[in-house]
Amino acid sequence: MKLKVLFILFTCLTFGQEKPIVFYNESGQKINEQNFIETKDYSKNLDLYFENDTTQIGVLVTRKKFGQLEKNTFENLKSYLYELTNREIDSTQNIVINYLTAYPKKDESTNSKSRWNLLQKGYLKKLHKIENICQFWIHSPESDNLEYNQQKRINWIADKENLIKHLFFPFEVRYGNYLFIKPDGKFYYFLGEHSKHQILEDAEKFFK
Repeated sequence: MKLKVLFILFTCLTFGQEKPIVFYNESGQKINEQNFIETKDYSKNLDLYFENDTTQIGVLVTRKKFGQLEKNTFENLKSYLYELTNREIDSTQNIVINYLTAYPKKDESTNSKSRWNLLQKGYLKKLHKIENICQFWIHSPESDNLEYNQQKRINWIADKENLIKHLFFPFEVRYGNYLFIKPDGKFYYFLGEHSKHQILEDAEKFFK
């Protein structure tokens, strides 16, 4: 909760040098710069930076999280996914959401098409062999890079009300996230850059 409050307070992504800077760990506790640097570990967390009119902030965000959705929240999420995609989710199905974030933007792309192996053929076939899975390709409404991410082959659907973002991904990271949800509402997500092999390995562990 503390981190979500910080996100609301510090929404600008520019980073002026003249302003004082404060640092926070994954729990939203204020720490010094040395501790921030020493604690930063790309395999476990991401360092994100924001500023308001008077202050800069650096915050560490945990990349992996396990949790439990409340029943009403879970039902609302399934209804929302149906509204977006017209796909029913039955009570026995696990959910996998590949979530494309807004960054990198279109003007940052150096190739005409992404080489991300998640978008290559074979990923879904292997995923569906793991368990009874209903899988969705969802993107941030701010993403302008769908063609780069093979929009003609991948049925990317906009998170038009930002519901998935608000529930799971309040911080805007680069390269997308993924989310698993079991039929009982237990969930796991991973933030930021990843490969199809990582998703498949995590799905094997989480759903079995």
